[in-house]
Amino acid sequence: MIHPAAIVVLVFALILGAIYEPLDSNSQFATQEALEKAVVSKNILLVTAHPDDESLFFAPTILALQQKSVNETISFSHLCLSYGNAEGLGETRKRELSHSLDILGVSTRWVVDHPKLQDNQTAEWDPNVIAEVLKPYVHDHKIDTILTFDASGVSNHPNHNSIPAGVLSLIKNLGVTSSEPPLRLFTLISSSLPYKYISVVSVPLSKIEIIIYRGMQKLEAFIIQVLSIWHPDILTPPYPRNPDANATPIFISGYKEYKTALESMKAHMSQLLWFRYLYVAFSRYMWINAYVEIKP
Repeated sequence: MIHPAAIVVLVFALILGAIYEPLDSNSQFATQEALEKAVVSKNILLVTAHPDDESLFFAPTILALQQKSVNETISFSHLCLSYGNAEGLGETRKRELSHSLDILGVSTRWVVDHPKLQDNQTAEWDPNVIAEVLKPYVHDHKIDTILTFDASGVSNHPNHNSIPAGVLSLIKNLGVTSSEPPLRLFTLISSSLPYKYISVVSVPLSKIEIIIYRGMQKLEAFIIQVLSIWHPDILTPPYPRNPDANATPIFISGYKEYKTALESMKAHMSQLLWFRYLYVAFSRYMWINAYVEIKP
């Protein structure tokens, strides 16, 4: 009979091993329709609602994509749609955001102070206003991919919830006026409450999912090779298949990335209330971000 202590040690060792290195899947947000060329992201814009969103919810994404930006595989930038002035601390929070983004390594960044996009716990933002604010940034910097909250906003904050509708409004507008490159929207998947707060335990679980997916990819490639013996044309599609296409984009931090995310959150001194210490200790979003594409 296995001793309970041995199980605890095994689980602990599994978690420690899992958090040693970061891991990502489909980090270029590749999508591909049948018989069409794959679409991958080159110029990515992260859109958040308030200062501290970047630390609390998107740090795994920022740290992974910023590294790829350094390696010149993508261009990454950040836009915050408000100063977070709900308590009259707008200028303070703007300075804190700048310090936080310095820690995260984001050099291309903007923060907006629009009268109709003010931090408010009860009011939703107008999607058309969001679209108009985003439009010049998307146009001037040739943005092809926007990352933001989904319609549940992770924490169900109405300002968070409003952003995807605003981006979709922009995409529809650009579709009429023609956008080159075409703009795509990927939203951060909101987790159910119990899963949201399993913290570091979610790391090995998510890494196992990626490993299984990659194993299935190899099995699929083997099957195609076998079938090509009788159907050689199966290996010569009109466009080569992107191996990551349509896989869920996932970014998983290692312990070094988690430490950097904590440092960035410390920059938001005005927001370090007791419940936020609990959040950074137990939230899976400090470790993992997963996205889904949303189409108009």
